[in-house]
Amino acid sequence: MAFSAQLWTATPVSFAYRPRPETHPKPLPPPKPLRPLLCSKDENRGEREREKEKKREEMERREEENRKIASRKAISVILRREATMAVLEKSKSKKINSKRLLPRTVLEALHERIAALRWESALKVFELLREQLWYRPNPGIYVKLIVMLGKCKQPEKAYILFQSMVDEGCIVNHESYTALVSAYGRSGFFDKAFAILDLMKKTPGCKPDVHTYSILIKSCSHFYDFERVQTLLSDMAAQELSLIPSHTIPLLMLMGKQVCGDGVDTHGDAP
Repeated sequence: MAFSAQLWTATPVSFAYRPRPETHPKPLPPPKPLRPLLCSKDENRGEREREKEKKREEMERREEENRKIASRKAISVILRREATMAVLEKSKSKKINSKRLLPRTVLEALHERIAALRWESALKVFELLREQLWYRPNPGIYVKLIVMLGKCKQPEKAYILFQSMVDEGCIVNHESYTALVSAYGRSGFFDKAFAILDLMKKTPGCKPDVHTYSILIKSCSHFYDFERVQTLLSDMAAQELSLIPSHTIPLLMLMGKQVCGDGVDTHGDAP
């Protein structure tokens, strides 16, 4: 205890206030410039534009390649057509064997004439087609020819083709009957068209549907024969069939034109 008291007295302790040395606050760092951020956005925008430019160039390159391919195909088709025409001309003189033509060239020549409604030339190519050693009767080709002849107002020739199809053993179906009905209807031969319609009702698997009735109704409407239109509509109602709106609206417009007496023409083309 004496030792501790001695230490206490030997070590003077001063409790006087000593001011702390003055310290100045450190200045705040300057704000970071926004330039780097703007540069990064500009760089991103530039990258996106470069990517778009690359995609655009790639698309243009592909389009150019597709145009070249299409041009080569078009040239080959033209050459084949010219070769077919040369064969057709030579076959008339019997100097070559016209029964060994390539199927593709003959069929392309036929479909080209059908699409262009060149019915006389199409029938000539079809006769050449039937002479080929590889020919087999095709109902689809007959139907296309019958539809073409109907559009060209050649219903009798369409009927001859229909009979040829039957003679060659093709199955006469709903589509072929409808094509023949359309051929007669477009020319205003409604007696024969209705006779074929009745034949369809009696033939198994060839019952007329909405498409068949719509074609005949449009033909009758174009010739302003609304009595036959009413007969067809009644027949459809008996079979629980109804016209679709795209066929009903033109019919109503023609009926309104007939009532108003505006531009009645009974010798026009059927739609």
